Amino acid sequence: MATDSFERSSAALEAETTIRGLLGTACREGVALFDATACAISRVIGDLLVGLDEHTRSSRPLAHGHEYLISDFPLTREVVESGDPRWISQRDPDPDESEVALLRKLGFEALLMVCLPTSKACWGLLELYNEQGAFDAAQADLAARYAVRVGELLERLEPPAPA
Repeated sequence: MATDSFERSSAALEAETTIRGLLGTACREGVALFDATACAISRVIGDLLVGLDEHTRSSRPLAHGHEYLISDFPLTREVVESGDPRWISQRDPDPDESEVALLRKLGFEALLMVCLPTSKACWGLLELYNEQGAFDAAQADLAARYAVRVGELLERLEPPAPA
């Protein structure tokens, strides 16, 4: 996760001219940058989290197009409300059971969630998954920087809402 890798990923993101392209590139680059098994981007719409794009090295997909109630997942709600990254592993001493149940269902050991911030609020979530191993504070910090860059580009590409 060297600086040159971050810069390369940022350049790939900047080359995108559509939101769809940006989301796909963000997922692919996220997997590479964090040496993760999978990456998904979900949109926050009220209390709903809707899967928009994903990239995985795993043989099983993440469930593209998934929808979850944010209020059913306390750790996810913390990320959306605070904007701060959170991570969880099935091996944590006292993990949030709803998040761990979802990890088991998807076949992953660990999850790192980061808010995709825009000037209005938390636009969505960047979710990084690992089949083996946990995430740490250094990865969370880098993921937050990465998400800020994605959020800036989303704002540049997303047309303003009608008045």
